[in-house]
Amino acid sequence: MDTMKRYIIAVLLMLIVSACGKMPINGDLDGRWQIMKIEYVSGEEETPERAYYSVALHTINLMQVGVTSQTGNMEYTGDSLFVEMPVSKIEDLLPFGMNDTKQRFGVKELTSKHLVLQSDYARLEFRKF
Repeated sequence: MDTMKRYIIAVLLMLIVSACGKMPINGDLDGRWQIMKIEYVSGEEETPERAYYSVALHTINLMQVGVTSQTGNMEYTGDSLFVEMPVSKIEDLLPFGMNDTKQRFGVKELTSKHLVLQSDYARLEFRKF
């Protein structure tokens, strides 16, 4: 087999293999987001230390480095993010701006680098990490 045929076969195989991976289904929302600020409806604000939301497919992971990691299910509809954390305790979710194991966030802003979520409990500002 000559070099050109081998090259074409190699490229085709790479395309086939790469097409089998999971593609992002949530657009700019997919990825790891660092919480920059939480503004509570009470007027209080806080800046969590090294706290992140990671989104992929229908899964969300809330992680505070060296403290906790919580995994749950999510659904993104474009203007809302519905999060359900079935095995988490509410006290473990409070550092992430959640006051229940089921939370609806309005998506107030979403770009490739900036995210703002709003619930009836808090407004969260993120940067893409």
